[in-house]
Amino acid sequence: MASAPPMSNETSSPSNSESESEGGSDAESDSCDDSETMESLSSFDQSEEEDHLSSEDIIKKEPASGPLPCELEIDKEKPSDVEATGESSCDLGRSGLTECKKILRMLSLLIWKTVSKSQMVSLLKDFVESEFFLIDGDSLFITCVSNVNLKKGQTLHFFYIVEQFLHDFIQKEAKFIIVFFKDAEYLYFNHPELLALRTILIQHLEYNTDVPIHTQFSNCLTPEWEIFLKECYPYFLIVSEEGLTPHQTDFLNIFIIHALQKKINIIQSLGIKSDALRIYGYYASSCYLHKCFFEMNEISLQHALHAYIVEHYQKSPEREIFLYGHLRLNLGEMQKEIHQALSLLHSLGPEGADVRSVVCSVSCAVTLKLYAKMLHGAQDHENPSTGTEKQNMQDLKKTPTLNEVVDLCRMHCLSVTCLQHLPLFQRAKSRIIASAWDRTLLPFLRMLKYCEFFTLKQLKSRNNWNVNYGGLPDLTDNSLCRNIAYYYEIEYSRGLTLELGETLKESYQKLWNTVLTASGDGDFGGPMPVRTTSRPFLTHKETSPRGSNQEIHKLGLIPLKAEIVEDYAGDILSELPFLSSDDPAITSLSKKKEFDELIHWHSSRPLSDDFERMMCRSGANSKDAKERREIQKLQCFYHLFGKSMIGSNRSVSVVRGRDLPPPENSSVQKKKNHQTNAEKIIEENQKRQLAKLEKKEEERWNNLSEYIEKEIKENPNSGIKRLEDFIQTCPVKSVKFAAEMVGLDACFKLWVEHCSKPEAVSGDINIIINLMKRIHIIHEKHSELLQNTHRQKIAKYLKYIGFDNLAHLLCPQVQESGTKKDVSKYSVHMGAARFQLTYMGPYLFREERSDPDPRVRHFIPDTWQRELLDVVDNNESAVIVAPTSSGKTYASYYCMEKILRESDDGVVVYVAPTKALVNQVVGTVYSLFTKALPKGLTVCGVFTRDYRHDTYNCQVLVTVPQCLEILLLSPRGQKWVKRIRYVIFDEVHCLGGEIGAEVWEHLLVMIRCPFLALSATISNPEHLTEWLVLIKRYWQHVESTMENSGPSQNALKVAKKQQRKGVEKPSYRVRLVWYKERYNDLEKYVCSLKDNDFIIEHYHPCAALTVKHLEKHGIPLDLGFSPRESILLYDAMVHVWPEWTRMQELEPEEFSCFKNKIVIMRTDAKKYEEELKKEMIRWVQLDPSKVDQLLKYLKPQTFDSAETEKQRMFPHFVEKLKEMNKLPAIFFSFNIHTVELSASRLLSNLRIKQNTHKDPNSETEMKNLNRKLWKAMKSYKRNCAVFLNSDSDARIQRIIVLEAEIKEMKKNLKKYYAVPPGCNYADHTVVDSQTLSKILYRLRGTRKSYQLYSLLSRGIGYHHGSMEYKQRQVVEMLFRLKHIKVVTATSSLALGINMPCKSVVFMEDSVYLDALNFRQMSGRAGRRGEDLTGHVFFYDIPLPKIERLLKSNVPKLKGQFPLSISLVLRLMLLVAKADDKEDAKAKALSVLQHSLMSFKQPKIKHMLKFYFIYSLQFLVREEYLNQECIPIGYSGLVSHLHYHEPSNFVLVSFLKKGVFHKLCIPTNTNGQKRFSEDVMETLVVVLANLFGRRYLPPCVNKFETKIPCSAVILDDLPQEFAEVVEEHNNIIQKNFGSFLLTISKLADMRKECQLPLSEIDFSGKECEDSELVSHLMPGTESRTAVSPFACLSNITDQDLFHIDVVNDAKLRTVDVDVTKVPFFCMTKYDMSGRKSPLNGYVMNFYKNRSLSALTQDNWLNMGDAYHLLKDFALTVRSIRISLSELCDDEDDNVVLAFKQLSKAFNEILGKKD
Repeated sequence: MASAPPMSNETSSPSNSESESEGGSDAESDSCDDSETMESLSSFDQSEEEDHLSSEDIIKKEPASGPLPCELEIDKEKPSDVEATGESSCDLGRSGLTECKKILRMLSLLIWKTVSKSQMVSLLKDFVESEFFLIDGDSLFITCVSNVNLKKGQTLHFFYIVEQFLHDFIQKEAKFIIVFFKDAEYLYFNHPELLALRTILIQHLEYNTDVPIHTQFSNCLTPEWEIFLKECYPYFLIVSEEGLTPHQTDFLNIFIIHALQKKINIIQSLGIKSDALRIYGYYASSCYLHKCFFEMNEISLQHALHAYIVEHYQKSPEREIFLYGHLRLNLGEMQKEIHQALSLLHSLGPEGADVRSVVCSVSCAVTLKLYAKMLHGAQDHENPSTGTEKQNMQDLKKTPTLNEVVDLCRMHCLSVTCLQHLPLFQRAKSRIIASAWDRTLLPFLRMLKYCEFFTLKQLKSRNNWNVNYGGLPDLTDNSLCRNIAYYYEIEYSRGLTLELGETLKESYQKLWNTVLTASGDGDFGGPMPVRTTSRPFLTHKETSPRGSNQEIHKLGLIPLKAEIVEDYAGDILSELPFLSSDDPAITSLSKKKEFDELIHWHSSRPLSDDFERMMCRSGANSKDAKERREIQKLQCFYHLFGKSMIGSNRSVSVVRGRDLPPPENSSVQKKKNHQTNAEKIIEENQKRQLAKLEKKEEERWNNLSEYIEKEIKENPNSGIKRLEDFIQTCPVKSVKFAAEMVGLDACFKLWVEHCSKPEAVSGDINIIINLMKRIHIIHEKHSELLQNTHRQKIAKYLKYIGFDNLAHLLCPQVQESGTKKDVSKYSVHMGAARFQLTYMGPYLFREERSDPDPRVRHFIPDTWQRELLDVVDNNESAVIVAPTSSGKTYASYYCMEKILRESDDGVVVYVAPTKALVNQVVGTVYSLFTKALPKGLTVCGVFTRDYRHDTYNCQVLVTVPQCLEILLLSPRGQKWVKRIRYVIFDEVHCLGGEIGAEVWEHLLVMIRCPFLALSATISNPEHLTEWLVLIKRYWQHVESTMENSGPSQNALKVAKKQQRKGVEKPSYRVRLVWYKERYNDLEKYVCSLKDNDFIIEHYHPCAALTVKHLEKHGIPLDLGFSPRESILLYDAMVHVWPEWTRMQELEPEEFSCFKNKIVIMRTDAKKYEEELKKEMIRWVQLDPSKVDQLLKYLKPQTFDSAETEKQRMFPHFVEKLKEMNKLPAIFFSFNIHTVELSASRLLSNLRIKQNTHKDPNSETEMKNLNRKLWKAMKSYKRNCAVFLNSDSDARIQRIIVLEAEIKEMKKNLKKYYAVPPGCNYADHTVVDSQTLSKILYRLRGTRKSYQLYSLLSRGIGYHHGSMEYKQRQVVEMLFRLKHIKVVTATSSLALGINMPCKSVVFMEDSVYLDALNFRQMSGRAGRRGEDLTGHVFFYDIPLPKIERLLKSNVPKLKGQFPLSISLVLRLMLLVAKADDKEDAKAKALSVLQHSLMSFKQPKIKHMLKFYFIYSLQFLVREEYLNQECIPIGYSGLVSHLHYHEPSNFVLVSFLKKGVFHKLCIPTNTNGQKRFSEDVMETLVVVLANLFGRRYLPPCVNKFETKIPCSAVILDDLPQEFAEVVEEHNNIIQKNFGSFLLTISKLADMRKECQLPLSEIDFSGKECEDSELVSHLMPGTESRTAVSPFACLSNITDQDLFHIDVVNDAKLRTVDVDVTKVPFFCMTKYDMSGRKSPLNGYVMNFYKNRSLSALTQDNWLNMGDAYHLLKDFALTVRSIRISLSELCDDEDDNVVLAFKQLSKAFNEILGKKD
């Protein structure tokens, strides 16, 4: 970005340096308060000489709380043009406030450390239907007023920037509130230009927009602000970490620390960036340190805020200030005069007066009146005899006369008149003049700004005057005013007389007469002539503003002769300026030569594609026996890996040609209506076998029943489990019924016995739960076997436990046995409905289908699951949206089985988002399917960026999106692509992700075959499905067109061949299967630490809601309750509102769906839940205060503690979960270091626990035993050796004795080493030792294998992306097998990994813990078939964050900007090189035409066509394509590095210019070329500037002496390389600027004249009758493609060729993503022009070889650092391979240098090259 206006310490001009303060103690001086820092800003209305400076001109400032003003010593050197008298801030330092310095400096350093470690993240992940965040109004003001493209004094452009900033958030569905603190106003008082502008901003937002704005708070330390935060807790605060003055920075720092201690995270406003879909910002998170600092220094901070910062300024509105050193202005008197003038105008003026007229007339009238009075007073007090006579005379000479300031006011009024009558488009044509106000006028202009400020303040307080505030954003225009002054001063005086025009003249005269009226009896002359004096008002400069005299670069386009260009963009070609064939630009294309030293390089040589470069594991068709053995071992492991997920009894042997059985209701089965004799015999045999089986099961039950009944009595839990295990394995229904009745009797007897005990105050409720479970099962599943005696028995049991209504309902004739008193002691003392909802929620029956589907072997599918199977059977496509654990993945494997049965050629591609999920799917496929295939073919293959095997010779390929894109775009792989029958996209919501999302989009539009798109988290699946339907229609059209065309015979042959093989024709239908109900309930808990003990409280989902959220959005759709939570909500409602009218109706026993029901179904509980939700919404309408009480009542109580304390106590928390029987559990964190450290802490805690339980003497005994064992083994070996030379019986006897002793000693030692049960989380009973050894063998040779082995042996594991995949597999397997019970993990386990657990724990807060990740991670808990209820624990997560996670929706899928120049090049490669040209062209056209972003957006489609054409133009001019769009030159190298655009193009530029060859000069060592360390380090600097770029916040430059910059900040590119980049950027800017000029016709010009947010319209009819206007606004500069608002800051079309200006200047209704322009930004700046340095992590690692150093020096966590370095090493390797293939000379210096560097990085990272 261009540099910002400097906040420099430049001295004043000589004319001002003479002024000094004068006066008594009753006035105040502002000369030493912030004046040096604000010098440039105090000249807010000056010329543009300070507007466009380079970054080198920006002077670094000290910390905000630096020396006090009295220490700056600027009083005499740099006096302000506007000076005040009285007590200065220097006096404040002497008045006992110096101690504030220390606290503020400490605070400044703390804030710096916090924001320096901030990360650039996407901000709006979880704000759909969620609560707001907070924007500090003054930070918004600072951010926009500091915009480098804003010309000072251009008010309307400033408001355009403000509204564009806010509108960007609103468009992306953000909810926010803006707050302006009252006390912050005082900090601007010495700078009236900013003071007035800030006031206009506040009033504009209040009057003209719907943006919620708060101005009632004095500052952030007031009780009112505390209450506000408590009621409306914002997620984060957007604030500037740097103010316009040191005092303002201190004010902001106090605001920041206050927010951080409230656990409100910080976003730096100056670093905010955005693209088409997202907004990014530097995010700094809150920690306990902030709270400690604030609590320790709260009083000092309050003192500093009120005394040091605020109190000094509070007298400002009443103080006196000096102008020109001798004119005294009393601000109090000014306010009185304004009040009188406003009263007069109000009495005279009509309602609806334009605010511009009111402010202008009052400001001019009062300013002139007071100025005249000051001049008169100065003359009266002049004393010739004093020593100041000479000084006063000099002051009087430079002081403007009254007539001169009257002229100034006339021109100001004329400019305001123009603003009221001239449309924006006419003003945008204003000429650019290089003049500025003379400095001697600035004090008067500031006086005018003070008047504006006080006028606006008083105008707001007048509620009885209806003023039109629509003109507020356009109150003044400094450039227009100077333009008018230039005309009257220069041109008018030279004889150029121009008519003003009747309309303007009349309005101007009316406005000036109003000024005269408001000024009272002042004699200031008439409106004409405008200028009566000759004093120069302007200073003239010879230099012209940026780009004003430059001719716009007109880029003629090279004609393109490619069919795809005509097919895609033919409709716009006529609109483009193409060159003639004899133009030099075309004829020179073939004459360009490469760099001389590259003559042995063949840039046109085809390179190996990305597929060939991936590390290849030997496939099934390998000829090497050793390689085949390796692949067999891998496949053997995959079988084992898969069995851990699906069990050992579900494998399918697939036979080609044998179809799956159709469903029972299909037409195939309906054809047979009679049985043959054979079928009758089979049926009779089946009946005999069934009778035999029934008898066998009865005998088995008779043998077991007595034992089970006895075990239930002695150990209820174990006995019930044994009973349920028997029932599950028993296939005979009558035996199951008998077993259930026995269990029922046993439970009842146990309950009676329990209640008969005198000490039994309250019964063990689990007994009743099991009793009711038996009743539920008997009543629902065995009702046909129930006889009257059974009913009587069950009724009796129900009556005993207090459920009289159910007993009567089941058997009205039941006899009462005993008195009520005898029975009551067995009662559970609650109603049956309440009991079932409270305790039996997980066991409630669902309304499931009972009819089996022959296509599914192991379970009965639900209706929606059967629809998925129908989709596959019909060869259709489907978008499948269902919650995690609902069973949607089954359709994927059914699809695989179908394709495997069809033929040996068909391929199913399974696309998984992560390598971990790839491994899981591969394991499942190996375990599920076996098939006899021809030699060389295999069932399953893998293709990831790290490795591949059997990619082209498998039937099921499992891959990641980027790798499938490589295959689809590879010209050599098109034959294989035609074999694809189905593509399965798992976790398709990644289509909306931040990284790689466009690849998912490319895949969906390129595949011809049917697909299944699976996800649990899409909020707008209808939109996605509609888009996919359109794509399928396109392919249907392509197929029909190709069938009817001549060159399609091959395609027809292939289709006929497939039909002969029995392959069904694909359908083009796309279905949406959307299932919303989660199978298992999730219950949430909040954990907090108090007095070294954990308090775990249940978190009711409604506790996340607020009244405001309910009023605006209602209850979120996916905010569900468990049945128990419904009861808790009902009870809370009764407690809060005892007079509630529907209390009895919704009482569980009286609720219509529960009444008279023995068994409450799951659907009944859901109806009750929905009814309670409706009632809550009704409460909001009836009495919101009751809802507020209800929500507060439901909120759990939490306690805060230090992060370090929570980390220390983490092992004890895990122990607590173990006691609560909540293991196995996954503990999620987003920090790899935390993940590993937490696991290590658990291990250490177990060892400490084990040692404390040990006998103190055991260590000594163990040592002695070890010593004895060593001696015995030594003796044994010696005796064995002797025995070989003799056969002595005594020797044999001795050996036998020693063997026995050794065996005994080992046995005893094993006891010492044995881990006690309480010191272990592992379950050694579930995995046999042989299987365990096989699994652990995978760890051999991996990093940290011993550490992981030690953890796994204790039942602990960790899982993150930086682990080797073998380690991750081992952890996943052992967790699934229930060997380990505790796993700490990052989000690597979030996406679809099959890791079922009982509980999920969120260990710490993170910006990455958003709504999407929360749903993915919490979905691991309570998976179907594993646990009845999932448990989610929040450990160390702030309560407001929990609320947000529960109620926020997942983001909608909106698509990405689909094109990039690299993608266009890759598409051209595909079209040019593919064997089947028509197919390749169809794929390319599909990518170009069907982006999700342009779906239903014709303007965006049109713009993309222009983008495509200009991309081709760049590629042709840079010799990557020829005119036929056939790839040439270095296109292969660029396409290989397409991930790194624009660095890939820059790298090729370096090669072409030969700068690499100039750098890589070797030295000969032992006859070999070696490169010095200096050369290697320079090469690293160059490559690190290109690849793996990570920016640091600009604030790191502020304290550059406190950090080792060589380690943290990356060095700039060497000069020669920088020059090449500059040349590349110039080409890009010319190309892209021309593109913007061309697409400007797509803009909605009416909207372009409206402010984005308020939509105030500044269009209108141009003024044609004014010669003056036509002269001032001739439109000589081209401004057709620039926003008319930006034109006011003298930005022209020429500026579009400067990439730094484009975002602020481009037409906003043209949707262009500037981030897709391949401009290489060597230096990045924020909005205010501060430089953001590059992180030097690559160089630091190369020098120090230490990953841990990067965590300290470069603020990276170890996992991120490892991934970044791994990607960097892969990039270097890819470049090295490409260069080797391009170059004939193996000893080429550049090739050797890259080889040496690649080898070095791989050695450091422990990889083989």
